[in-house]
Amino acid sequence: MNRGLASVIILNFNGKNYLKKCLDSLKRQTYSDVEVILVDNASIDGSVQFVQLHFPWVKVIKKNRNTGFAKGNDEGANYASGDYLVFLNPDTEVDTKWLETLIEGVETYQDIAICGSKILDMNQKDIIQEIGGLCDAYGFSLSRGWGEKDRHQYEGIIETFYVSGASLLIKRKIAEKIGLFDSKYFFNQEDVDVCWRAHLAGYRVVVNPLSIVYHEGGGSAFGAPGANVDKGKGKYVTSSWRRYFAERNILRTLLKNYSALTLAKLLPTFFFMYFSEIFLYVFTSKSDVAMAYLTALFWNIWNMKDTWFRHKEVQLLRKVSDQQIKSIMIKGFGKLLRFRQIGFPQFG
Repeated sequence: MNRGLASVIILNFNGKNYLKKCLDSLKRQTYSDVEVILVDNASIDGSVQFVQLHFPWVKVIKKNRNTGFAKGNDEGANYASGDYLVFLNPDTEVDTKWLETLIEGVETYQDIAICGSKILDMNQKDIIQEIGGLCDAYGFSLSRGWGEKDRHQYEGIIETFYVSGASLLIKRKIAEKIGLFDSKYFFNQEDVDVCWRAHLAGYRVVVNPLSIVYHEGGGSAFGAPGANVDKGKGKYVTSSWRRYFAERNILRTLLKNYSALTLAKLLPTFFFMYFSEIFLYVFTSKSDVAMAYLTALFWNIWNMKDTWFRHKEVQLLRKVSDQQIKSIMIKGFGKLLRFRQIGFPQFG
């Protein structure tokens, strides 16, 4: 039984090669009360013409410049009419019950605001990319289940800190209360930020493993070069450009979502680790990465007035203490866990 209109918002940037598979799978959904909105971030590969010709039932919003993941999706939501706002990456193929089970997940309990999917690798469909996300007290996020063989070991509705923006459903009435993605982020960390705000406002964030997405990864919706793991060599390959946005947005997320008292206690340790990383990259002759970290810090200083204004807005949502927030975070340092998991990052 359908519970209301669902607006599926797909942000695209030169993703023509992915769109047929994605949109064909949406057409096969068991949940019928749905509208699909494609927001095109100024593609030059014929994506818009392809969708208009082959998928005329898709509402296309064509933009004249690339404004990134966060703002592009927010703009798509402005055109949405649904009771549910559903964000989906274009480099995906979804199971026939993907949307139906997403909505079942978010409606399991009244205080659930956001539901995500089990995300599997498009090319190795028994390998998990993510089933909800974890976060440490310093804002560093990790994918739960990454690289595991899917043996259906994750069952039932699973509480999580955040869910990936590759497949994220939020109730519209809650989005209107807590806001959607922060347009300042461009990309990276925006899904962590919106889920953190949901927790602060007293809501829950969950994953429904019955909602299945196959995700290519690296099929960018916003023009960012993809990070990936070379499974044969066990190396995590990223770029200084991605590290810039990650570090920049992690700090802004902390500054907005923690109380002033918690920030006073936490930031000294955060900056000790931050500058330790910078010195490590200088010592290992990765000056471009060190410069990315410094540039990310200067960006936050430059934008501090705006960030603090947003901090005051976010704190008005607060129904949950920082101690309660930390209780659902992972203990220790997420970056050290990542290094143990996949080693020191390689920069391409």
